[in-house]
Amino acid sequence: MRIVHVHWTGLPVTGGVETHLRAVVGQLGALPCEVLAVVGTPRSPDCDYDPALDIEVPFDPAAVAALAERCRSADVVHWHNPQWHKPDVVTALVARLRECRWPGRFVFDLHNIDERPERWEFLATLPGPLVVHSEFVAGEVRRRLPAAEVSTLPLALPLLEAPFRLPGGGGTTVLQPSRMTRWKGSHLSLAASLTLLDEGADLHFVHAGTQHLIWPPGIPESLLERAAVWQEKGRVHFTHYRPEQSWAAIRASDLVIHPTIDRGAHGEPFSLSVAQAVICGRRIIASDSGNLPLLLADYSAATLVPAGDVRALTEALREAVDRPAVAPTTADRALAQHLRDGFATAGRHHLAFYRTLAGPA
Repeated sequence: MRIVHVHWTGLPVTGGVETHLRAVVGQLGALPCEVLAVVGTPRSPDCDYDPALDIEVPFDPAAVAALAERCRSADVVHWHNPQWHKPDVVTALVARLRECRWPGRFVFDLHNIDERPERWEFLATLPGPLVVHSEFVAGEVRRRLPAAEVSTLPLALPLLEAPFRLPGGGGTTVLQPSRMTRWKGSHLSLAASLTLLDEGADLHFVHAGTQHLIWPPGIPESLLERAAVWQEKGRVHFTHYRPEQSWAAIRASDLVIHPTIDRGAHGEPFSLSVAQAVICGRRIIASDSGNLPLLLADYSAATLVPAGDVRALTEALREAVDRPAVAPTTADRALAQHLRDGFATAGRHHLAFYRTLAGPA
């Protein structure tokens, strides 16, 4: 069996689709199948670049035809987030493969979604099953596309670890281990931490994911100017680490904070970093956004706050910074093992799913 995974980028960023893509392709590579990742971002490790997928390259029928030729020998083309990145290329490639009577199957992977009707109208036209990675996203998809075939597969995550030393030291280390964007609530966590620092709290705030930002992060300049004062004092830190280093970074923190702002379909779709924090036994403050309430429902050391509510986040952070280290309960350990097992076996689950698709399209 030959599988081609398609996405617009495979850069080694903190969390996200790219981390899953590299991990699941690596796991599949150890199984009895042939697997290839094709992306539209140059210099993405372990991936082949294709200009048809590059969001900075205009639509080109010749490039789509060349990409279709790369896919013709595949049994399965697994396309990640087709509704977000160059859907015109998706449509053209589907038509091209249909014209040549390609016998394979498409799989369309929805890592995150939103409320926009045109995206759902596009998804309804896709000729293949939809794959999601959390019950939250599955529920949103089934509510909007009741006729769609929807399957939930585990996310993959590299379990091999590399060392990393968080900046700072002394006091309580608060880490936001996500990309630095407004959608991830980076402005909220920064504002809450700055308030506590202004009050004299003995803490370090560390925000990861400050590299590979494709779009402006949307953090107010006034907030960044306030942060610069505390950067000079060595209390606010903006850093970056590779996915393999994320384990060491999370373990070195005392408190993980993840205040994604949306409550609707564009809420947090899963959160690899929060799952890692559970596995590492960290105290967590997260928003009631998307999958986070489901993920943390059985975790004793989690506090949920209303999405977008900086006052509630600040109060929760103020209460949490002086609390002792987490003493994991039996339920905490069971949840951690469940999450880790899912990450470790995602490739096997994906291959089993592909095999159910065998046969004519």
